Amino acid sequence: MAFALIAGSASTSAADSSASEYAVKAAIVYKIAKFVSWPEDSSAANTDSLTICLPKSDPIGPAMEALAGKTVHGKAIEIRRFEDSATLSDDCAILFISKSATLRRPAVLSHVANAPVLTIGDSDNFADIGGIVMLEVANNHVQFAINMNASDRAGLGISAQLLQLAKLLR
Repeated sequence: MAFALIAGSASTSAADSSASEYAVKAAIVYKIAKFVSWPEDSSAANTDSLTICLPKSDPIGPAMEALAGKTVHGKAIEIRRFEDSATLSDDCAILFISKSATLRRPAVLSHVANAPVLTIGDSDNFADIGGIVMLEVANNHVQFAINMNASDRAGLGISAQLLQLAKLLR
């Protein structure tokens, strides 16, 4: 299963291209979630829903909202927005922060660093500052890298199938 997807068309306007790129990234977040398992004692494993949290200011919001109600591991996806690390919900299973979000990424990531939260972002240094999955757009394709140390610290299980498709970072 390939995750490299075309991010946008050269013939679309800049706004359409951004919306298309966000839709592709949201779809990839959904697909990645299917290849991750959370510890049995986590809220992600013990509730009927899988919560994706993202900053209120993040322009990927509408694309992520389209995932609401879809299921992963038999759990319906819920989308929650937050202002900063102080207002971040404790039941986040996935935390997405795009490079366009206007907040301090290191502070938010350190808030969930030892929690069973799959952190996904698309800024160039996302894995370097402790994020687990870093999405990259190269040659109109979205690729991803996985920070194995951050994943281990969070206690997440990542499928070997997904690891084969990713660039692995330690």
